[in-house]
Order: sequence, then C-alpha cells, then structure tokens
Amino acid sequence: MTVLERRASATLTPIELDPGDLLRFTLADGSARELRLLATHAEIVRTTLPLPLVETKGAETILAFWADVEIDGERHRLWREIGTQRSFYEPWRIAGLHVWLDAVDDVFGILQEAHGACRPNRRARLALQDATLPICPEPLVPWCPLPPGGISIADCYNGEDCWLGAYYGAAAHGGLDINHPAGTPIFTPFDLDDHGLFETVYDGHRNNRWRGTRTWPDGRTWEIGCHHVIRLTTPASRPVAAGTQIARGAGVAVGAHEHSHFTFAVRDGDALIRLDPWILFWQTYLDVHGREAGRVGHLEAATLG
Repeated sequence: MTVLERRASATLTPIELDPGDLLRFTLADGSARELRLLATHAEIVRTTLPLPLVETKGAETILAFWADVEIDGERHRLWREIGTQRSFYEPWRIAGLHVWLDAVDDVFGILQEAHGACRPNRRARLALQDATLPICPEPLVPWCPLPPGGISIADCYNGEDCWLGAYYGAAAHGGLDINHPAGTPIFTPFDLDDHGLFETVYDGHRNNRWRGTRTWPDGRTWEIGCHHVIRLTTPASRPVAAGTQIARGAGVAVGAHEHSHFTFAVRDGDALIRLDPWILFWQTYLDVHGREAGRVGHLEAATLG
C-alpha cells in the first residue's frame, strides 16, 4: 500500500493509484479527505469486432469501466461508458471534491494501446480538484469553434475517436478527435509559455503535430496538442496569449474525415500524466456559457454498502 499526500492548488491534481493505495487530499479550506482505491474493472458492452484486439475497418466496440473507491469511509462506485455520448461526462462531486475517473488499466485487456499513448501507469488514473475551484486559475477560451450544444460522439472521426474510444473496434484512442472542415482555426485555450510544431511532414512524418506548454504558479506544466495542422498562423517558440489563433487545422493526414486530434497531459514533478482533453472542453463550456452546456452525456455513481 502506498500513501500519497496532495493539496488542492490552482490546477487540478492528476493521480494514479493501485488497489489499496491511499490518497490524503487537503482542500483549500484546510480540511482533509482520504480516498482509497479498492478495485477496478472493465468490460465490453457490445462489439462487432470479428477477432479480439484486431483492428477491423467499420467495427465498433463500446466498453464500460469503473472504480470502487472509499472516500472518508464511504464506498462509491464510479462508472463510465466509452464510445457513446456518455463519454462526455461530468466530474463526480463527493465530500467537497470534484473527481474525474479518467482510465483504468483493465481497459487494456480489451483494447490495444496502438493509437496514441493513453494507458495509465497504475491501475486507475483520476484527476481531483477542490469542488469550489475551476481546473485552472484562468477562464478558458475555446480551443476551436465550440460545437453547438456540446461535442457529439458522431463527430469524433467515425464516431469512435473520443478519449480511449475503440478505433476500428480494437485500439484505444489516445486523444479526442473533433470533425470540422480543413482550415478551421485553432486557438490557444489559455496563455502559453511556448508552442510549436513537431513531427512535421517537412521532416518526413505523415502528419503535422502542434504542442503548447504552460507552467502554472503551482509548478505543474500543462502540455496540450493538436494534430493534422495545415500551418501555423502565429510564430513558434514564444509566449502566446489566450484566444490567439495559432494554426489552421484539420487538413493533413486526416483520413476519412477532416478533423483535429486534441491531446492533454500534466507534468507534475517527474510524472507526465495524460488526461482526457474533454476535461478542458468541459471547463471551457462552463467558462464561456456559465453553465454545463457541454454536458450531453451523463455519469453514474453508486454509494456501496
């Protein structure tokens, strides 16, 4: 058993746990919560895949996963579904915490990790924040034109490429795809310290990938990415203010649908923890509309006896 100590800060706290691990989390008011991971599980809800773990064009796999946790002595089951509209979920609010269940390792007994890095390093990956605080200290602005009414799973490439979604029925998707026309403007959702392209067509790769970074006052660094970029519209290797158009997207190596592929990771000390970019879009909808306009799925939590 590992005991971890974390304190609420200006940005959300990503954490990875094994069963039995205990997290002591101090809220902004100084009160403490104890969260223990009890168990995790994943299963196929339905699939049209002819052979397990073999990518097949047109195949669909819907999966569910959950984590049983104990928070201040009360047991909860955090349940999620991936590959449907329920992929776009809200954090649970429990004992003054916002809790996002991002992934469990059991998923990778069902899917390959062959479409971008997304597997947790331990059995469960979560993110937590004091429920009175946003995920970062600055209001977020749209990363791309916000889809009216929220993101639709039908507009995630072929309808499967949400975070962890089963690409061709068999490979967990390491990003969030949003279909939109080639040339769609890509903006900075918050102030960046640095940005630029990497793994470009010019350098012999089949894609143009963009990355931006920001180190917050609490010491955490956020790394955001956007792939399938046509060109930059703001010079690289310099700070950029929130809301600046930095690129035209959705136009290089897009496959069956013009789309942008979004990524999000948090560097906390020596650890780089990848998270669902939906968390950024969720907060953006709140900040832009003042309500949960982005929530078109749902979550389920059960209190366990």
